[in-house]
Amino acid sequence: MMTTQDSSVAILPIASIRRSPTNPRKRFSESAHAEMTASVRKHGVMQPVLLRPWPDEPGLFELVAGERRYRAAEAAGLTELPALVKDLSDDEVLHIQIIENLQRKDLHPLEEADGYKVLADRGHTLEQIAEEVSQTRSYVAQRLKLCSLNASSRKLFFDELLNAKTALIIARLPIELQDKAAKEITAKRWNGEQMSAREVSEHVQEHYMLRLDQAPFKTSDAELVASAGACGPCPKRTGNQVDLFGDVKSKEICTDPTCFEKKKAAAAKQKREEAEAAGRTVITGKQAKQVKPYEYGELNGGYVDLDKRCYDDPKQRTYRQILGAKGVKSAALLEDPHGGKLVDVMQKSDLKKALADKGIEARSTGSANPSQSAENAKKKAADAYRGELFRRVREKHLPAGGLDNFDLKIVAVTFYRRLWSENQKRITKLYDWGSKPISEADFAKKVDELESNEPELLGRLVMDIALIDESVVPGYATSSKPELLEALARVRGIDPAAIKKELDAAKPKAKPPAKKAAAKKAAVEQPPVAKPSPRTTTSKKFAVKKVPAKKAVATPKSINSDEAKVAWPFPSGSRP
Repeated sequence: MMTTQDSSVAILPIASIRRSPTNPRKRFSESAHAEMTASVRKHGVMQPVLLRPWPDEPGLFELVAGERRYRAAEAAGLTELPALVKDLSDDEVLHIQIIENLQRKDLHPLEEADGYKVLADRGHTLEQIAEEVSQTRSYVAQRLKLCSLNASSRKLFFDELLNAKTALIIARLPIELQDKAAKEITAKRWNGEQMSAREVSEHVQEHYMLRLDQAPFKTSDAELVASAGACGPCPKRTGNQVDLFGDVKSKEICTDPTCFEKKKAAAAKQKREEAEAAGRTVITGKQAKQVKPYEYGELNGGYVDLDKRCYDDPKQRTYRQILGAKGVKSAALLEDPHGGKLVDVMQKSDLKKALADKGIEARSTGSANPSQSAENAKKKAADAYRGELFRRVREKHLPAGGLDNFDLKIVAVTFYRRLWSENQKRITKLYDWGSKPISEADFAKKVDELESNEPELLGRLVMDIALIDESVVPGYATSSKPELLEALARVRGIDPAAIKKELDAAKPKAKPPAKKAAAKKAAVEQPPVAKPSPRTTTSKKFAVKKVPAKKAVATPKSINSDEAKVAWPFPSGSRP
C-alpha cells in the first residue's frame, strides 16, 4: 500500500473497496456521473474518499463517503484511489453518510427518509435524529413517514408525479388505500393540470378521513375491535400525530377508514343483537330496502325516523328527545340499506300515541317542516306560472318559424352563459371584446351594440358560440372528432379532408443534415399556404367584417335534403 506525504491518506486499489450497504443514496444522475467521469479521466480524483476497514476481512475496506468519486474512477478506468481510512462505529458511519447526502442538491426526499429510517431502526429517537441532522422534529417525522409509501407510490414520487407534500399526504393513508388515492390525485383534469397540494389535502380529508365525534360507535370502547383498541390513544388519530397532520384542523379525525368500518360493523352487530334480545323488531335486507328505497327519501310502510324533528312540539325537539331513552326502547331498528347505519324507527300510529302520552297532540307524524311545505307550495305556483308563460310564448312564435333579432339575442346570451370560461375567452377574443371572459351582463350589452350596428351578424355570433367548443381539442382527446363542425362544413360545400391534407402538406418536414441547404431553398421557393382567418377586422367595434348590402355575396353550393342528411353526424332518427 503506497501512501502520500500526508500519512492519513492512502492510495488503495479500487478492487479492495466495497460499497457500503447502509448508504441511503441509491440514485445517481447520469449526466452528473458522465461529467465527473470526464473530470476524473483528465485530472484524477482530487479529494480522497472516506473508508473504514471491512469487519473480519483484512485488506478490504467499506466505502463510507465519496461513492460518486468512486463510481467515476471506476468508469474512467482507474485502478487506484486516494482514500482516508478511519476506524468508525456503525452509528458514526450512518451519521456521516446522512450528513454528506443532505449536502447534495439532488438528493431525493425518499433517499433522505430512508437514511433517517436506518438511524431510527438502530434505536435513535426522533429528537436525536433531528439534533444530529440539524432539522426540526416535525421535519424528520414527515420525512420518516415517507417510508410508509408502497412501491407504486414511491415510483410516482421518483417520477415527479408526486412532490414532498402530496407524497406525505398519500403516505399517511393505510397502504391498501394508497394506490386508489394516488391515482385520483395524479389524474389530469380537463385543463391538463393536476391538483395542487392544498386541493390534494382537501380531497383526501373529504374522501379518506372520518370524524370520530360522529362515529356510530363508542370511540372509548377498547373491546369493540380488540386488535384496534380505543380510538383516543390510537396513532391513526390526527391529534396523536400533530407533526404529520398540521393541515388537518381537527384532532378527532380517524385516518384509517378500514378500521373505522370494522368498528362500525361491530357496533351495528352488537346493537342488533341487543335489540333482538330485548324483543325489538329489527328490519334488515329486502324489507329494509322496501322501507327506505332511496338514500335521501322518506321512509315507506308508515315508519318515522325518531331523529327527525317534531313540528307539533312547541320546542321543535326530535321524536327521540321527546320520548326519551325508555320510550325509544319500544321502537323498531332499521338497518339503513344505503350505508349500514342503524336507525330507530316507529310506526306513525304508535308514535302518535306515544306523543299523546307526553302531552303533544300530533296532527302529522311525518317529517315535513311546515315552513318547507310553504316553500314547496310557492315553488309549485312559480313552476305553474313559468310553464304557462313558456306555452304561450311558444304559441306566439314567428309564423314562418324563423328567428328574429330578439330571438337570436336570447339564444346568444343563453349559449354564452353555458360556455366554459376558456370558450367564453375565445369568443371575446374572436370579436375583439378583450382577452378575458366578460360577464353575462357585459355580453348582453355587446349583443345589443351588435344588433344596432351590424344586425346581420347576430346569426353568425350564435353559430360561433355553438361551435366554439369544437374549435379546439378537449384536453388531450386528440382522437375525438369535431362532428358538428365537420357536418356544417360539408353542408356549406367545404371538404374537411381536403383542409386536413392542406395543413399536413404545410407542415415543415425533417430533412437529413446533408440536405439542410436544399430543404431551406425549397421552403423559400414554395408559396405559402393560405390559411382562412376566423376574423377580418374593418370596424373598431367588431372583428367580423360587415358585408356591404349592394355587393354580391358568393353563396355556397346548394345542398339538397339527401345531402344534408348525409352530412348530419347522428342517426337519422335523432335528427331534429
